[in-house]
Amino acid sequence: MLSAVRDGSLGERGALSGPASAADPPLGAREGGDEPSPESGARSRSVLVALHGRRAHQGALGLGRLIAGALHAPLHGLLVCAEPLEASEVPAHLGVAPEALQGVVLHVAASEDPPGALAAAARGRGASLVVVASEPEEVVDERLGVGRLAARALEAAACGVVVIGPAAPTASRIERILLPLDGTPSTAAAITPAGELARRIGAELDIVMVGGASPREADDAPPVSTPLPSEPGAMVAPLYVDQPQHEWPAFTEEFLARFLSAIGHCPHDVATRFFLGKGEPAAEILRLAGQLTSDLVVLVWHGQLEDHHGGVFRDVLCGAPCPVMVLRR
Repeated sequence: MLSAVRDGSLGERGALSGPASAADPPLGAREGGDEPSPESGARSRSVLVALHGRRAHQGALGLGRLIAGALHAPLHGLLVCAEPLEASEVPAHLGVAPEALQGVVLHVAASEDPPGALAAAARGRGASLVVVASEPEEVVDERLGVGRLAARALEAAACGVVVIGPAAPTASRIERILLPLDGTPSTAAAITPAGELARRIGAELDIVMVGGASPREADDAPPVSTPLPSEPGAMVAPLYVDQPQHEWPAFTEEFLARFLSAIGHCPHDVATRFFLGKGEPAAEILRLAGQLTSDLVVLVWHGQLEDHHGGVFRDVLCGAPCPVMVLRR
């Protein structure tokens, strides 16, 4: 595997930087999507956790606390019930001690449509990120392969969504973030929010280029290729390389210069590693997530599942061994 490393001055792992600027863009906001309501204000952007199922307080709430603390954002929790419920009754309803919800701004919605209520709450509270867990016993959405609440949140939210899949362990820290790129500018837009989150949470960023041509397993092996992106400004790995020791480092340097600086903006104090994937993109992303012990995978989704990009997105979302942050474009 070919890789490149950029060292950053991380200091002590987990240290947080100062508060987010009011001018910072919402994390993972959809281009052309709904903006937070005017009364919410830029400074009131929050992290919203869906208090749905037993994994909500076991995994989603803990991960929400971690991210909200890093972003210096208020943490909100939403419980959707069929019948009206007082906020003071939420701990007993969830089967947790009141201390488990300390510091969480609780909201209760009486609705028969939990996904709709979650999407409305995300807009109304000016959320920059929604965290939702997919329960093992929950009915799975056939299109996206995760629980229906998570699937509807992904389709409806105008902000980033973190999905904790049924197989993903409870995250107690985020030290390694894996960001797959396919060489297109629209996907590279994820570098900015992923890099900023890495900086604020004290994580390292692993970037893997997948799709297009891939390095050969051996000199006499044929290159593996996938459909080439047609997006203007896209950059793909060369299909044939005569002098790998010179051409691959040169390609890596050009790729990092274009996408980490010109198109996306990754903070210079974030330590990054760059990998050139080989083989089928989804399988390669999942393999690297396991090999690198990633704590979070960041994916860009264009809202489609029928094309090649959509198929890769679904396979990674379903099979990731860690939570997945989805940014809509």
